[in-house]
Amino acid sequence: MASNLDAVQRLVFAVVHHDDADTAGQTLVKAGYRVTRIDSQGGFLRRGNAVFMVGVGIEQVDDVIEKLRSVSTHGSGQSGTGSAYGIVFVVRVDAFDRL
Repeated sequence: MASNLDAVQRLVFAVVHHDDADTAGQTLVKAGYRVTRIDSQGGFLRRGNAVFMVGVGIEQVDDVIEKLRSVSTHGSGQSGTGSAYGIVFVVRVDAFDRL
C-alpha cells in the first residue's frame, strides 16, 4: 500500500435527500473530489436518500461539508437549529489508497 500513514485523513459520510443527490455528486466531482454514492432508504417515512463517501485530508473536510450544504435544499424534517437537509459523519481513518 502506497498510502502516507503520517497524513491525517478522514472519511466523510454524507446522507442527503435523494432530490439533492445528483447536484451534490456533480458539485463534489466538479471540485475535484472522488466520490462514491450509494442510494439508500431510511427514516420513519422510508424516504429516499443517497450516501456519499469521500476520502480526504483533514484540511479538505470543511470544504466538502460546505459544498454539500450549498446544494442541500430539500428538507427532511426539523432539527433544533432549523431544517434538517441531511447529516454528515466525519471519521478518522488510518489510511486509504486508490485502487
